[in-house]
Amino acid sequence: MRDGLDWRRGRIVRIGSGLAVAGILIAFTSIPSTSEAADTLKIGVLGPLSGAAAPWGIALSRGAELRAEELNAAGGLKIAGKAYILKTIPYDHKATAAEAATTTNKLVFEDKVKFIVGNAVGATCDAAQAITEREKVLFTFVCWGTKNVAADKPYSFRELLSQWEVSPPLYAWIREKHPKIRRVALISPNDTSGWDTSTAVKDAAKELGMEVVADEYYERGAKDFYPLLTKILAKKPDLLELAGSTPGEGGLILKQAYELGYRGGKAWVAAFDPTRYIQIAGKEATEGLWTVGAPDLEGTYVSPGVKEFARKYRGKYGEPATMIAVANYAGMDVVTKAMQMAGSLDPDKVLQALVKGKFETVWGPVVIGGKARYGIDRQFLYPFVISEIRDGKTVDISSVAPKELKK
Repeated sequence: MRDGLDWRRGRIVRIGSGLAVAGILIAFTSIPSTSEAADTLKIGVLGPLSGAAAPWGIALSRGAELRAEELNAAGGLKIAGKAYILKTIPYDHKATAAEAATTTNKLVFEDKVKFIVGNAVGATCDAAQAITEREKVLFTFVCWGTKNVAADKPYSFRELLSQWEVSPPLYAWIREKHPKIRRVALISPNDTSGWDTSTAVKDAAKELGMEVVADEYYERGAKDFYPLLTKILAKKPDLLELAGSTPGEGGLILKQAYELGYRGGKAWVAAFDPTRYIQIAGKEATEGLWTVGAPDLEGTYVSPGVKEFARKYRGKYGEPATMIAVANYAGMDVVTKAMQMAGSLDPDKVLQALVKGKFETVWGPVVIGGKARYGIDRQFLYPFVISEIRDGKTVDISSVAPKELKK
């Protein structure tokens, strides 16, 4: 990140370089001037705010904060004739399951939240869901763990398109536009998120007749990928897929693969922060990278709502927005609209409202679907963009809409 953040209850103070997070409770509060008597509605946010995955957690927190600020500035969230001031309460779980369990317990039992909007990293979602499902806390997230959305988890909703939604169209596009690419090598973190992302990519590639020549895993936080990449490149892949790698780790993988002489195709279904990984890897190492998680959020392929969000984000934080920030902004928007539709803050009533129809959001139309794959409608579905990195910049090249939006 360009600047460090001193996270304290109710405010952010910029403190130069580095990220100062000490595992303490953090919260953003935006309270407008209003003469109405308003109660406070607490919304929890989970995410990694330190370490290699920190860009994901920071984006989640900021996305939720921006939507809360907008609602508060308009006099609060109006539900059944009453106004509520939104207070987001983010915690740093450091991308570990143990810390995710601890922070979720704090949100549920100390802060008494009934809604958690935002989390990243599949293994941490597993840990959080062990608590949120039992306590009937409505939980939205961007985690890609395959089992994070399931019929036995009715209070859980994924607000970002997962590997299962994006891998087939991405690899179909690669197969059509670059038919000489036949041999695929994968490198991904050695945890739930990494395994599941690689599985989705392998399934998509094999369905199209591609050969998976390497499927390797590393421990999160790794920095030396030369031995693993040497092993992978010996298999002579036509395409290197980074699967569930974080921006920090993925940037190093691209840089080190380039240094080892790799000049083949590159794809990354979880590439959500191009500014970060291009800065680490350099323009040459990222040239030609295909992604579905990092469109130009101020470009021609995205909706007017996304462009406006990106403008506000850049103005407030001094850096480009990411897909995860958009996703959690939209997640907060959809959940609060469902509260209004339900006329209630009862999670059971709100989740029923969530699955009833389309929501107009920054993405454009959003529907909650996914029953055919997951056994329950708990997956946000919306249009998405295929992009390529050229000369250190994101260039959008195609767009795809889920079939549910075409009905």
